[in-house]
Amino acid sequence: MIRWIPTILFTCLSGVAVFSMDTIGVNGSGVRFGTTTECKVEGKPKKMVLTGAAMRTKYLVNVYAIASYIQEGTKAKTAEDLVNADACKQLHLVMERQVDGRDMYANFRSSILLNHQENEFAEQLPVLENLFKETKVLKGDQVKLTYIPGKGLHCHVIDKIEVTIPGLEFSKAIWEIYLGKKNLGDSIKKGLLSKI
Repeated sequence: MIRWIPTILFTCLSGVAVFSMDTIGVNGSGVRFGTTTECKVEGKPKKMVLTGAAMRTKYLVNVYAIASYIQEGTKAKTAEDLVNADACKQLHLVMERQVDGRDMYANFRSSILLNHQENEFAEQLPVLENLFKETKVLKGDQVKLTYIPGKGLHCHVIDKIEVTIPGLEFSKAIWEIYLGKKNLGDSIKKGLLSKI
C-alpha cells in the first residue's frame, strides 16, 4: 500500500544543494542548472552529476526546462542505463509557464501510458494525481522527481507539496517518459543525454 513518507527520512531540499558554481543553460530559456547536486538519504549526502538538460515544448510553446542527474559513479552511458539505474537520480523541472495541476497530472499519465498499461500502476497513479490536483504550478516553480533506492520516487513541488511513491518500477516509468522507446521527442531525449 502506498503511504506518505515523512520528509525527515531523507531530504532533497527545496531544491537540493548545488556542489559547484558550474551551470549550464537551456536554449530558449534563462534557466540554468548546476552540473552537480546532492540528495541526502537518511542524513547521508549522495552527490549526483548532470547527464543533460533540455526544453519540454508543446505546440511550439515552452512548458518547462528539465535537467537529469544520476548518482556519481553510476555506470550509465545510455538512455536505457538511466531508466534502469537503481541509484539516486533526479529529474528537475523548472516551469516556463503556468500549468493547472490537473493538466500536469494528465500529461504525466498520458506520457506513462505511451510505454505501459494503466493497470500496471493502479496504486501509484492516484497518488500522483492527488499530488497535483489541488496545485497550480506557476511559472518559475520547480518540480523535483527524485528516485531514492530502497524508498521510491520522491515527488516534490518545491514549497508546496510532496509525496513518496514506493518502488523502482514506477520511477522507471517516469524516466521512460523522456528516455524510453516511446518518449516526448528526440530533442528532449538527446538533451538529457548530452553530458554523459
